[in-house]
Amino acid sequence: MLNRRLLRTKAVQALYARQLTADANRLLALDQIEEAFAPDLNSMEFQDKKKLSGMKRLANMTLDELIKNGKPNDDEELPARVLNVARSAFEAYSRQTNTDGEKLVRRVLNETETIYVDFIRILSMLIELAHQAKIDRERRYEDPEAPFPKDSGLDTNRVIKVLQGDKALEEEIIRSGINWSDEMNLIRKIYREALRKDETYETYCKSAAHTPEEDQEMIQHVLRQIILKHEISLDYLEQRDLYWADHAELIRSLAIKTLRTADDAHTFQLAPLTKDWEEDRAFVEELCKIVIRESDQYDVYLEDQLKNWELERIALVDLIILKTALAELIHFPGIPVKVTINEFIEIAKRYSTPKSGKFVNGVLDVLSVKLAKEGVIRKSGRGLIDNK
Repeated sequence: MLNRRLLRTKAVQALYARQLTADANRLLALDQIEEAFAPDLNSMEFQDKKKLSGMKRLANMTLDELIKNGKPNDDEELPARVLNVARSAFEAYSRQTNTDGEKLVRRVLNETETIYVDFIRILSMLIELAHQAKIDRERRYEDPEAPFPKDSGLDTNRVIKVLQGDKALEEEIIRSGINWSDEMNLIRKIYREALRKDETYETYCKSAAHTPEEDQEMIQHVLRQIILKHEISLDYLEQRDLYWADHAELIRSLAIKTLRTADDAHTFQLAPLTKDWEEDRAFVEELCKIVIRESDQYDVYLEDQLKNWELERIALVDLIILKTALAELIHFPGIPVKVTINEFIEIAKRYSTPKSGKFVNGVLDVLSVKLAKEGVIRKSGRGLIDNK
């Protein structure tokens, strides 16, 4: 079932991508300023290039002040034209960055929902492999160079028969748009080069009758060792999902759990992706909104904590992980401090530098204690649990 670490990871991914697009939008805003102060070659009036260049520099600095502080530097009186151009560029920057941010959050949430589609795809792949086994067993003439036992096969497996007869699974396959008609070569290749060459499956096919336990053991073997491990099927799954490395363990867990219920049609049940997708979706959206809204304040907390560091020196992904952790620590009172810190340490270990786990741990450990004493972090309910 979908866990909160994956949701936290999705929030970090969306915020990281948003920052990259913000950097790109800043460059576009600078281009807008440059165009505004470019000499007009069609004008008959004198073009003071030195003055225009100076105004451009002022507008660039003002843009960065607006991006950082939301207002221009009060210590400097700016020409009206410079201020107007900088504000116009800033408005375009802000508008596009906000639009990009919303799109990126929707994208990572859509990616999360595709986990369930991939899970259904794997169940469908088992059914298709069983169909290939049936065709193979019904072939009248055996290949003398590659004889294969036909006393039974994947198509005779009890679990497969339950999958084939389940209407809910059939509807999910249709709803997910899964159709193997254009990819039968892949299914045949997996059957010939992976399943038929598997010693465990060959031994299984030598017996005409199997116990329910043997059928379950066989189907779990095909799932784990063929579909999720063999290079042919694994390459296919990785190409379909850019985040397969993140999603694979959850998909594997959903498939194993579902197949274990398939010994009998009356007990079969598709494992749900989550208990409450709307709640999970809201968690990611809220986490991202808070980080964006409170980013400047989190910079203050971090600058105070990292007095010997400049925030620009911190790896971008580490900075985003720290800010996302702060958002959860401060704004989600029902989540214990240690849970939050441990989760983001693991995310840092997986997605950032080798030393990032220790770095994030050190910063959050000290900062969480300090902010709790200051009353910034206030926990309630389950959040009061101390996970020392």
